[in-house]
Amino acid sequence: MSNQQRQLDQYCRQAGMDEDSPLRLALVTVMEAAEKASDAVKDGARGLTPQGEADLIRRLTDTVAEGTEREAERIVRRLDFRMGMVVTAIGAALLGGGYYWGRSSGDPVRVAAVESAAFVAQLAELNDFRAIRDYCLKHAIAQQGGTACKLPMVWVKQSVH
Repeated sequence: MSNQQRQLDQYCRQAGMDEDSPLRLALVTVMEAAEKASDAVKDGARGLTPQGEADLIRRLTDTVAEGTEREAERIVRRLDFRMGMVVTAIGAALLGGGYYWGRSSGDPVRVAAVESAAFVAQLAELNDFRAIRDYCLKHAIAQQGGTACKLPMVWVKQSVH
């Protein structure tokens, strides 16, 4: 970086110009092009032939294109990193929110079904389940669009003496 480019960088910082500012990019590019033109004139560019002028113009445009491309790549790299961090944060928030929502909105019907199955398994273990079923079928009553029965005495917990 030349002394003039350092000065330009210092002036931009003092002015509060962000490093990603398009104006700063343009100023840096123009500074580089001016330095290349100055170097070309110092190297004997006076009295250029048409081919020499074309070569000078080509070198200047190449310099401007390289400077612009370099600055643009730097800006894109910074933007890619920021965007990656934002996407990661959003993904973590969605994962946490989905987990919380899934845990808090558990289906009570499934919970009741598991509890009922455990109760029936306990009844079958402690009682003669076939006898209970036969009794229910003999004493069935229609109720709320289904069939129900009043259970005979069943053991829900058997105490051992």
